[in-house]
Amino acid sequence: MGVMPIPCPHFKITIVKRSQGQSAVAGAAYQSGERLFSEYDQKTKFYNKKKELVHAEIMLPPHAPSGYADRATLWNAVESVENQWNSQLARRIVLAFPVEVPKEQYLPMLKEFCNEQFVSKGMIADFAIHDPDGHNPHAHIMLTMRPLDVHGKWQGKTQKEYLCRKADEERGFTAQEFLQAKENGWEKQYKYKNTAGVSAWLTPTQAAREPGWKRCSKQPKAVKLGRQNPLCARWNSPEQLLDWREAWADAVNRTLEEKQQSVRVTHLSHAALGLDEQPTVHEGSQARNLELQGIKADRCELNRQIRADNKLLRELKAQLAKLSKAVENTVEHIAETLERLRSSLIMLQYRLLVNNKQVDTWKRQVNYYRPILQDYHAVTQQLADKKSEQEQLQTTRNTASLLQIAQRRQLAEQIAALTEKIEELRSRQAMILHNLDCKNNGEAQRFGSYLDKLEEMQEKLAAQRESLTQQLSATIKQYLEIENMIQPEDEDSVRQRRTALRPDVAFEREQQLSHNGYIDNISIQIAQQIVDVQIVGDKISEKVQTSMAQHKEVPDR
Repeated sequence: MGVMPIPCPHFKITIVKRSQGQSAVAGAAYQSGERLFSEYDQKTKFYNKKKELVHAEIMLPPHAPSGYADRATLWNAVESVENQWNSQLARRIVLAFPVEVPKEQYLPMLKEFCNEQFVSKGMIADFAIHDPDGHNPHAHIMLTMRPLDVHGKWQGKTQKEYLCRKADEERGFTAQEFLQAKENGWEKQYKYKNTAGVSAWLTPTQAAREPGWKRCSKQPKAVKLGRQNPLCARWNSPEQLLDWREAWADAVNRTLEEKQQSVRVTHLSHAALGLDEQPTVHEGSQARNLELQGIKADRCELNRQIRADNKLLRELKAQLAKLSKAVENTVEHIAETLERLRSSLIMLQYRLLVNNKQVDTWKRQVNYYRPILQDYHAVTQQLADKKSEQEQLQTTRNTASLLQIAQRRQLAEQIAALTEKIEELRSRQAMILHNLDCKNNGEAQRFGSYLDKLEEMQEKLAAQRESLTQQLSATIKQYLEIENMIQPEDEDSVRQRRTALRPDVAFEREQQLSHNGYIDNISIQIAQQIVDVQIVGDKISEKVQTSMAQHKEVPDR
């Protein structure tokens, strides 16, 4: 049985970030379909997923507390240990099952993959299998980002790393490492200042040798971000992400082989496989549903453009290969070849203009809305902090004795000031939501995800633009090579023949472009002007370079 390789199905890894208004509890509620209460923002998260949910489960490593088998307990514990406004809360993986894999294999295949790649390494895996319409089977996996120690406690993502000195050498040590290092003569460095007001990092021994230096800081010199936990460093590395993609491809291929299917998937990118074509992006059921309603979805529109560009590149390469083999030194054939190459250049330039226009549109959207969204998240965080502070003050006032009149009055004033600030923040939050055309926090979060997708699609179009630009250069080069074959006495005949052919070739070009959807006639005219100017410019440049080369070959007299 022959084996047919196909690209690896959708496998996307993202991070749940508090800085973007995201929540680990909300993510778990979304994929599991459960109603979960978030202790962080005191809100219930619920997304009805009964119709598409096939199975949901939490897999724990041996040293994890048994209570973490409860979804709300697990993800509230995760959020409670992350106390920064920009904390990374969880790793999220969305992967698709190939349609060739039988449905009964989804669960055992996914559990084996999660156990081997995540749980056995110390992560907690919370996964759910979805199949919304029977034709889009996929899984959501949420992973913890902090390792657990042998007692089931969360480890730190980073450790303090002190920059210590011995003689003229400086080296970093963690607190544990420093216990041994100081026995070997290493000392921590502290900020000192002398009588002249000059400050410097010195060890106590260095400062004792030179009178006049006085220590002005209790904190020793340290690396700004600390040293990353080795396990966290491994889990966050680009190599690990590639390993996971490869492991999923292997798991899929084992199942396909067991079921005697002829297809195999590969985790390698198009570039790694030596393919010039750009891969399409995952559209998702939501985008396809919009298309069914007659609404153009950005991701579907991007895929249409990528497919059109890939098709154009395939056709042009085939055409160039055919022309390079069939060129004859006749006026008719040279004229037709040049005119068709010019038409190919116009199509390439047209696709570049369309590409740039789409990128500019998306970039303007992101540049306009991203600062507004960041402002919204900042205000939302301030609002949560002020409400928490207000609740604490209210609790303190309620527990204060009625005889503590001064204290109760002061607390009441503070609560009143906070209430006014909270109302001000709520008003500002509502105004920002209005500017985003969003009704609530959920819509604002989804809008942030939409902007992330626009940035991702810009990267896709940038890669496509590179392929088109390379093909444009290769086609211009071939055009000039063929044009140089024209004998001086045939130039007028070739020009006349090309003029006669141009309307028919233009009609064929428009027919070819129309198969890919709407044609922007203004962009086609601009593409023609750019190509004609570029051809003339490159031809002049080539003649100048040839003349200079010939001039260098003439010996001095």
